[in-house]
Amino acid sequence: MKSSIRSRINRLCTSLTALIFVLTALISPSAVAQTAPTPPAPPAQPNSIREGRVISIDAGAGYSTGLAKFAALGYYFNPDWIVEAYYDESSTVFFGHSISRAVRSKNFWNPIVYTNLGLVHRQTYGSNQFLDLMTSTFTGKETHYELRYWDIGPEFTVGSQWNYGGFHVGCDWIGVYWPLHVSKADIKLTEDGVVSRKTRDNLKTEPSARLLRVYVGISI
Repeated sequence: MKSSIRSRINRLCTSLTALIFVLTALISPSAVAQTAPTPPAPPAQPNSIREGRVISIDAGAGYSTGLAKFAALGYYFNPDWIVEAYYDESSTVFFGHSISRAVRSKNFWNPIVYTNLGLVHRQTYGSNQFLDLMTSTFTGKETHYELRYWDIGPEFTVGSQWNYGGFHVGCDWIGVYWPLHVSKADIKLTEDGVVSRKTRDNLKTEPSARLLRVYVGISI
């Protein structure tokens, strides 16, 4: 009788041991790893919309010192960094025309928003109608000024660009050009038909706004 009970206890212990072994195998790290769900693929990188582009060509219009038209030729050093050669012609009410040439660094901070930092050389020439009016009013003389000078300084703008395949549309929303150095002004003065020339070395220019410069372009 005792031997029968002992035999049953031994079989029960053997069965429990086998069950513990099976459960241990099922919940082991390797089993968990095999049954874990596959993680989702990482999202596309922000710069993927410009991946593989080399050259950018833009043309547009907006406000730079005055109403302006401009063009830019850029090189992609990477999808989020373009170095541009920039050309701008603008007209002003009082000082005639300005021509600006610049080298700019355009940096994208996400798929759309960018900042543009550049060095600008601006030439200004034409007639100063405001001085004509003031001089004629207070002296009674028929006076005409013609100015020519240049300045140089940094420009900073913030903008957005939307890419559609190889085409894009963008806008420099707001920015500023700050001249740090101004050349001597070559002034041609005509009073009652008498022409004289002089230079002025204390000419001062103020920072000028860059507003809503809209452009279209291609990237290849």
